[in-house]
Amino acid sequence: MAPIRLRHSRYRRFGDNDPDVVEYELDPYGNYRERKGHRYRSSNSWQDLLYDRRLWYLAAGLGLFYVANLHKAPYTGRLQFCWVPYWMEQKMGDMSYRQVMAQFGGDIVDHNNRVYQPIRSVMDRLLKAADQLIKDPKQREHLKKLDWQISVVAGDYPPNAFILPNGKIFIFASIIPICQNEDGLATVLSHELSHQLAHHSSEQLSKSPLYMLAGAIMFSITGSTGLNDLLIQTLFQLPGSRKQESEADHIGCELMAKACFNVDAAVSFWGRMEDMEQQMGGASGGRMTEFFSTHPASEHRIEAIKSWLPQLHQVQEESGCHTKQFGNFANAYNSFF
Repeated sequence: MAPIRLRHSRYRRFGDNDPDVVEYELDPYGNYRERKGHRYRSSNSWQDLLYDRRLWYLAAGLGLFYVANLHKAPYTGRLQFCWVPYWMEQKMGDMSYRQVMAQFGGDIVDHNNRVYQPIRSVMDRLLKAADQLIKDPKQREHLKKLDWQISVVAGDYPPNAFILPNGKIFIFASIIPICQNEDGLATVLSHELSHQLAHHSSEQLSKSPLYMLAGAIMFSITGSTGLNDLLIQTLFQLPGSRKQESEADHIGCELMAKACFNVDAAVSFWGRMEDMEQQMGGASGGRMTEFFSTHPASEHRIEAIKSWLPQLHQVQEESGCHTKQFGNFANAYNSFF
């Protein structure tokens, strides 16, 4: 097939060669490619995208949207990308709550059980401390509107606790012996509450479309989904999750100090958690193991908390805390089991 010759209208001087004649030939795959001397460029190659204005407009729009939705995280001041509003975050929490209840609803301890009394007492003190630290009036109003509820899940489950964006907190009974006392319980509850205060759920929801877009772009280049998902997870999602966990540790310890709990007990709690992980055959906290985990290694959490202790003790002094002894938690725990 003879090349197709196209001429662009442009001024040229008399006698000059015509530089604007563009020849296209049909390649073996049925695509037209531009002929330039002995070099050919496919008309559907990646180079064409670089000259596509629509792509640049889209990239500029996404960049502006990203920058416009960068906010400083409460307490730590870390820049985080958040565009999900409070009402959408709460709707996602309601959806997750139905899923959790469908999975663990049959194992939840009756809310009239005495084990809830010390847990609610600790949570009330932490919420009061959080209200004093919150500077954003919209966030304070949002937290007051949430239907805070704690559920203890009995059964043979690993020690764990988590919070949903709608204020629902789930504590697995297996973590209660590791807490030992109200200070240990405050370590767990303050950590979960800090996830809510720092907009971590909203941040994860906001980044989900970016991960999907990155996956689509990488798939168009590599043609592989498994490798792309692994790269996005290990390079972006897992480091982001570990950063949020460390941030929740820091904010949680400040809440403990503000609420006059013994912040040194947080070090002891994570030491017991590390022993429990090793007994259960878990990781010992190596760098490679942590690299593929959503949480920092317990030994690294302990090192971080120890470095914060001088500042936390100062927060306690400024809050006018005294040494207090609490025995309700141990009594309620013994009566439950």
